[in-house]
Amino acid sequence: MGSTLLARARWAEVAEFPLVRWVTLYHPELPPGLDGLRAVQISDVHAGNFMPPARMEQIRDAVTALRPEIIVFTGDQLDRRDVDSELFVHGFAGMDAPLGAFAVLGNHDHIAGAQLAVTALEAAGITPLVNGSVPIERGGDRILLAGVDDLDAPPGWGADFSILQSRDAVFKLLLCHQPNGWWQGRLAGAHVTLSGHTHGGQVTFPTRGLNIARLGTRFVAGAYSADEKLLFVSRGVGVGAFPVRYGAPPEIDVVTLRRGPIAAVVR
Repeated sequence: MGSTLLARARWAEVAEFPLVRWVTLYHPELPPGLDGLRAVQISDVHAGNFMPPARMEQIRDAVTALRPEIIVFTGDQLDRRDVDSELFVHGFAGMDAPLGAFAVLGNHDHIAGAQLAVTALEAAGITPLVNGSVPIERGGDRILLAGVDDLDAPPGWGADFSILQSRDAVFKLLLCHQPNGWWQGRLAGAHVTLSGHTHGGQVTFPTRGLNIARLGTRFVAGAYSADEKLLFVSRGVGVGAFPVRYGAPPEIDVVTLRRGPIAAVVR
C-alpha cells in the first residue's frame, strides 16, 4: 500500500509541472562549430482553460533557467479559442535565447486561427517559421533551421517541405508539428526533425502496451532513426480536450546536437 501511495504522489508531482528531459542527438554531418548546440523544445502548450498564463510563466522561467542557446516551439501553442492567443502572449512574452526563439504551427493553432496564432507568436517575440527557414550560425559554421506548416492545415495553408532545399546548408534541422511528416522531411533533406502533437498518448498504460497515440502514428514519443536521419517527438507540456495525464507526464526537452555517429541518448 505504501509503495502505491508513493507512486501516486510522484505521479501527481510530475503531472503538476513538466519534467525536464535531456536529449542528445548525434549526427556525423553536424558542422564542428555547432557541436554541442543546446536547444530547448517546448511543444503542445495548448494555452487555454487548462493552461493559464501563470503556468506558462512558470514554464518560461524554467526554460530561461536552463540557459538554452535556441528555443523552439513545435506547434499547438494555442488550444482553440481567439482569447487563447492573448493568454499565450501573457505567458511567454519576453522569452529569448542568444540564437533566437522560433515556432511552427500545429493543428490546434489552425483551429484557433492561423493568422491569429502567427500574430501571437510575433507579439511574444517568437519568430514564426511557417514554411520558412533561417540560418543558425555559431563557431564559424552554419546550419539551416526550417519549419513547415501543419500537415492538416486548411486550403491556402499546408506544409511545404521544399523549404528545406531553399538554401544551401550541410546540415538541416526541421520543426514539424506532426511526427508523420518525418518521412517527407527526410526525403527533403532534414538531418534531424523535432516534433510533438502526440502528447505521448496523454493517457497511457505502458505495462499493458496501450497507447491511444498509436492509432495515428508509429512515432509516439522519444527518439527514432531511419536512413541516417533522426526524429525526436516530445510529449509536450499541455493537455488536449481534458486535463488528465497518466503514464505520459508533461515535459520540457533540452535537445543537444553533437557531432558523431548516428545515435540518440534520452534521459
